[in-house]
Amino acid sequence: MATFEAQVEALTSLSIDGSSAPTQTELSQFLSDGAMEVINAMPPNLKMFCATEDTFTSTAVGSEAETLDSAQVLSVTRSDGTIEQPCRLIPPTLRGRVSDSDDMNAATTTDPVYYIYNGKLNALPASGSCKYLEVNNPSVAYGDSAIGNFPDEYEYLVPLYASVKSIQNKLGSLGEGLSALNITDSAPSIPSLATVSYSNASNADASASSVGAITVSNVSVASVSSSAPTYTKPTLTTRSSFEDFFSTSEDGNPFGDSDPGVFSLSSPPTLNTASFTVPAISAITIDSFGTAPVYTAPKVAGATEELTATITAGAKANAGDQTDVTDWWDVLADMIETDEDTELAGAQLQKINSYISAYQAALQNQLNIFNDANVEYQATIKKEIEQSRLDATDAQQEASLKLQKEVQEYQAKVSEYQAEVNADVQVYSKKLDRYQSEVNTAFQAWSKTESDNLQQYQIDIQNELNEFNKENALYQATVRAALDKHQTDLQISLNQARINAEDAKQEASQITDVDKFNKAQDQALSLANAAKTIEGVIANNSDLIQKFNGELNKYSALVNKGVQQYQLNLQNSTAEYGWWEKQQLKLQADYDKGIQMMRGA
Repeated sequence: MATFEAQVEALTSLSIDGSSAPTQTELSQFLSDGAMEVINAMPPNLKMFCATEDTFTSTAVGSEAETLDSAQVLSVTRSDGTIEQPCRLIPPTLRGRVSDSDDMNAATTTDPVYYIYNGKLNALPASGSCKYLEVNNPSVAYGDSAIGNFPDEYEYLVPLYASVKSIQNKLGSLGEGLSALNITDSAPSIPSLATVSYSNASNADASASSVGAITVSNVSVASVSSSAPTYTKPTLTTRSSFEDFFSTSEDGNPFGDSDPGVFSLSSPPTLNTASFTVPAISAITIDSFGTAPVYTAPKVAGATEELTATITAGAKANAGDQTDVTDWWDVLADMIETDEDTELAGAQLQKINSYISAYQAALQNQLNIFNDANVEYQATIKKEIEQSRLDATDAQQEASLKLQKEVQEYQAKVSEYQAEVNADVQVYSKKLDRYQSEVNTAFQAWSKTESDNLQQYQIDIQNELNEFNKENALYQATVRAALDKHQTDLQISLNQARINAEDAKQEASQITDVDKFNKAQDQALSLANAAKTIEGVIANNSDLIQKFNGELNKYSALVNKGVQQYQLNLQNSTAEYGWWEKQQLKLQADYDKGIQMMRGA
């Protein structure tokens, strides 16, 4: 079977390792949490598959020592020395009263109790050998492929739960992974333009008549009072994980936290208070049959008066041998073998035959007497046995009625307990359904909030870009207007210089030819030098302005490209976020359906 990591990867299309979102460590935690949640949602009959048996020795009240690993104990038994007696659950507040034999909650070896206090389990009476079934909270690792003490048919719900949580983790990482818009290049600096100036030409001849100096007005540098615009990136509203969103009841979650927690019965179950006692059947006694008849051997003359007595040796001449039946056959043998007196032997044999006939008559008489007594005795036995059978039938019927009554009472208690359990399960199911509805609603609200924040961020980016483009267009228009004015001022200054030069020529024409020539040459030279100087400054300023315009256009292009790329990344991230969100909802629906089916089982 595939590992749980492989199953989650197959369900989510995620690739999970030690540094992914989620990490393998986080996946193990999701799996463990999922196993616990599935167990908590199980009906009682399925929780039996998730329980293990532990043993402990009950102690006196106040010295409880058996620490529980979970909050779910299914059953507790205590040995009475012969069998394991079921313990009934009592509230820990009654633990001190069960030692009072007059109290209705009194604990005995055949009707023990148990309680849970301060996370510890104990049974009473003390000093008893006890066993209990405790539901496990399994620890599931990402590399495992099965969960011990867990129903196989519902094991698939655990990787489903972990898949939902893994996608939630992925959704949180998407927002964190979207980098902020960053324009690395700086706006170009405004170039420093040189001032165009002209020094007046001096007179060539000091002795000559004064000739007015040719003056050219200084042209100030083109000035742009405003700074080049910069792109200001908008601020993305701080994103929060779904867990943080849901836990903030006053802001993000209007429902509050209605998590029903671990399933538990609202009241102590009464099933364990039902006890079944095997009805005692009174011992069946048979009255005395009387004295059994005894066969009495017939008595015919002789020492022992019995034909079956041991035959002893005798002699025909001995009077005692002749009268003692036990010697007759020996005497007969002596007559035949020794004396060969057939006549006497025949007489002896006739005597023996007469004795045998008398003995047979007596035997028959004694047998008749025995048979008569035996018939009466057998009738008495039959009568007593029949009476005993009737007594046994009555006792059996009485025991059966008592058993039926106790079984009915026990079944009534079981039905009452089942009703309590069903009521608690229904209440819990409603709470769980409400909680799941709240989680789904909160998740939709969180998704809507995140989506709105991203949409607003996109709008802010476009607004900031529009504002930048507007300010940049205005700035460029200002720069060009200043440059145009600078060029106009230069042209005016040059024109004025030419006019002044012509005036100087006219003035010079009024003086001597030599002075005129010198003055004209001097002023022409000065004018030519000034013109070259001015033209050089203008050319350099034009180069600086052209370079600045190029840098400004390049910066604008970079800003536009960065914004467009970020918008594309944001759109891709939003689309990916939506896809993962749909996957999570599908897996959540499968998980919820599986939980409902399990509850129905």
